[in-house]
Amino acid sequence: MSEPIVTTGAAPGLQPSVAPRIESHDFVKNERLFSLYVQALQRFYDSQENKADSHFQIGGIHGLPYVRWDNAGPEKPVGVPAGYCQHSTVIFPTWHRPYCALYEQILNKHAVEIAGTYTTNREEWQKAAADLRLPFWDWALHALPPKQFYDHRQYSEVTITLPDGSKKPVKNPMLSYRFHSGHGPAPPNHDNPTYNVLSTLPATLRHPTRPVGPNSTSDIASFESVLTREFEDTRPDTATLLLEVTDWFGFSTQAAASGAWTRSLEAIHNTLHVKIGFSGHMNYVPYAAFDPIFWMHHCNVDRVVALWQYINYNTWVSPRNDAGSTWVTKPGSLADENTQLAPFRIDQNSFWTSTQCRAPMTLRYTYPDFQGLDMNDLPAVSTAITQRVTQLYYDKDTFAAFPGLVPTMAAAKIAEAQAPLGIAAASVPLTGAVESVAAAAASLGASGSSRRTPESIEWTVRVRCKQADLRHVASILIFIDGVPDDQYGFMNDKRYAGSFDPFVNPFPKLCQNCVDGDGIVIEGFVHITYSLIKRGLNVLDARAVEEYLHKNLKWVPRMHNGEYGRVEDLKSLEVTVIDTPLVGGEGVDIPAIGAILPEGSDDPRGSPHYVGSWDTFFDDLAQDSLNPGDKTPTVIQSFVNLTRAMTKRLGSDGLQPAVAEPFLKENLSWCILRQIDNQRIDLNEVPSLEVVVLAIPMTDSGNGPPRKSGPPVEYPDITEGKEGGYRSHEDNEAGV
Repeated sequence: MSEPIVTTGAAPGLQPSVAPRIESHDFVKNERLFSLYVQALQRFYDSQENKADSHFQIGGIHGLPYVRWDNAGPEKPVGVPAGYCQHSTVIFPTWHRPYCALYEQILNKHAVEIAGTYTTNREEWQKAAADLRLPFWDWALHALPPKQFYDHRQYSEVTITLPDGSKKPVKNPMLSYRFHSGHGPAPPNHDNPTYNVLSTLPATLRHPTRPVGPNSTSDIASFESVLTREFEDTRPDTATLLLEVTDWFGFSTQAAASGAWTRSLEAIHNTLHVKIGFSGHMNYVPYAAFDPIFWMHHCNVDRVVALWQYINYNTWVSPRNDAGSTWVTKPGSLADENTQLAPFRIDQNSFWTSTQCRAPMTLRYTYPDFQGLDMNDLPAVSTAITQRVTQLYYDKDTFAAFPGLVPTMAAAKIAEAQAPLGIAAASVPLTGAVESVAAAAASLGASGSSRRTPESIEWTVRVRCKQADLRHVASILIFIDGVPDDQYGFMNDKRYAGSFDPFVNPFPKLCQNCVDGDGIVIEGFVHITYSLIKRGLNVLDARAVEEYLHKNLKWVPRMHNGEYGRVEDLKSLEVTVIDTPLVGGEGVDIPAIGAILPEGSDDPRGSPHYVGSWDTFFDDLAQDSLNPGDKTPTVIQSFVNLTRAMTKRLGSDGLQPAVAEPFLKENLSWCILRQIDNQRIDLNEVPSLEVVVLAIPMTDSGNGPPRKSGPPVEYPDITEGKEGGYRSHEDNEAGV
C-alpha cells in the first residue's frame, strides 16, 4: 500500500518555492501557464477514479460518494456516512485552504511532468510549470470569468502550445468534468427525483437546460445574465466585508449571531455557488467540487480570506462549539485554530490546523495583491491591502452597508400574504421601531452637535432560518413591488432585490454535519438601499421607507428544481429589516460608522474621529455607601490601542516616534461621558484623571503576530499641560 498523500502545496523542491495564483483574465493570456494548465487538467481528469489523487476522488472529499478518502480518519465515520467539508462553522475558510492547495499540488505535479516532454525551450516550460498555480476568478471585480472557462459555444476547443512547439486546438477541459462511469455518484437510499436526475447526468453542468436530464446542456445566456445581475450585490458586499467587519465570527461563517449586519464570506460564497450552478452541480454541496469552476471560485474565496487576515493581522479563528460533525469530527466539538483540518495531512501522522496554514506562503502560493510588500511589516501590509481593496471594490454610489453601533430592527416576524400564481410569499409588517431612526437623523444634525447629518441610511433585509427547514431550498428571494410570474427569469426582473442562498446539503441522513446541525440557525443579508434609491425614495425619510416596505417588500423560497416554494413550509423562517446610518468624515472616501444615539446626545462615539474608550464598570453605589474613612483609594487603569488608527491616518510611518509624537501632541483629545445618560461632563470633575501615551517596542515573531520586545516607554510631553493629561508627581495633588 502506498503512503498517504501529504498536502505540501505545489512544486515541492522546485524553485521558486512560492509563486502567485493569477487572476483568470490574466491567466488565459499567459501562453505557457495556460497551455500547461489545460493539459494538466485533462491528465488529472483521466486518472482512474478509484485513485486517491484523481479528480474524482479529490472532488469527493467535499461530498459524494461519502467514502473514506486516503485512509484519513477511522475506518467508519463518527456518525453516519459523511463527507469531510466544513460549512456553517468558524473553520469554513481555513478548511478550504489546504483543500485548494491539495488540488493545486496534484495539478502542478502533472504540469511538471508534461513540461519535461517539451522538445523546444524545455527549461522555460519547466520554469513555467514550477510557477503554475490555480487561477482565481475575482468575482468582486469581474462579473463573469473568461469565456474559455464557461462558453462551450465559442470555446468547445482552446488553442494551446503542445510539447513539439506546435499550436493546435484541443478539447476544452475547463467547461465540465465527464464522469468515467457515464453518470455521477448517487446518494444511497434517496428517492428525491431532483437528486436522482443529477446522478444520471454524464458530466457536470451549469444552468442546465430544461427539462434537466442526460441531454441537457449548459445555458450560457442564463449563466451570463444571472451572474451579471448578481455582481451588483457581490462587489459592494465584498468591499463591506473586507473594510468594515473586524471579528472572525462575523467574517467567516453564515451561522447566526447577534449584532451581524452584512453578508459573511460564507454567505457570499454560498450565493455564488447557487448562481453559478442554478440547478447544476455547483448548486449542491455533495456535487460542487466535481465542477472545475469550483476551484477558481474557491481560490478567490481563499484570497478574500488572505486580504482580510492581513488587514486584521491580530485576528484569527475564534473558538466556537461547533454543533455539527464530519467523518472525523464529533458533534458538539470545539472548533478553533487548533482543530485538525482532516483529511489534509501535514505529515504522515497529523493533519493541518488553521494555525499552521495561517500564512498562505506555507503552502507555496501567494496572490498578486501581496507582491512587492514587506510581509514582515504587518501594519504597512494592512495599510497597503486596505488601500488596494478600496481601489478595487469600493464604489460610494452603491451605498454598501457600514454599521452603526446598534442597528435598529425595523421589522419582525413574517406575515403571510398571497403573491401572483397563488404562491405563498410574504409581506413585511414593519413596526414603529424605525421611528428612532428619524429622531436619530434629526439629532445628528442638531445645533450644538459635533456630529454630521448622515449621508444615507443603509437598509438591509436579514433572513434567518434553521438549516433543517432549508434542505430543498436553493434561495430565499427578496422582491420589491411584487413577485414576478417567471420563476426562472426572475433575476432579470426589476423587482428582484437580492437573495439569501443557504447552500445546505440536501441529503441530511447521509451527512453527519447536517444531522447534528439541524438546529443551527443560519442567516444572510440583502442590502436594498440601492433598490430603494432607484425607485426614487429618499432613504433618509425613515417613515416613508417604512410605509413603502410595509406594502411592497415580499419574499419567496426558490427550490432546487428552480420553482417557487411556499413560505408557510419554512416554519423557522424569520425576515427582519435593519437600518444603519452612514456618515462621512472630511477627506474620507468611505462612509464612517454612524451610531444611532438618543436625541440631543453629545456622545462622540459615532464620529469618524473616535478611536476607542475606557469603560470603567464598577459599583459606584457600593463606594458611596461607605464611610469616608473606609473608602479604598484604589487607582484603576486601562488602555486604548492607537496602532490601527495611526496607520490608517499616517501609514506605517505613523508608528515611528518621530512622526507619532508631534501628531498626537496636536491631535489627541479625550472626554468623559456620564454613565447614566452618556452626556459629557467637565474633565475637572474627575481630578485624578491622568492620560499618558505609551509606546511598546515590538519584534517580528516569524509566522505569528509581533511580540513585545521591551518595556513600555512613556511620552509625557504628548498630554502634559492638557486637562486630565500627564502630571509630574510634584503636581499630582490627587494622589495618583
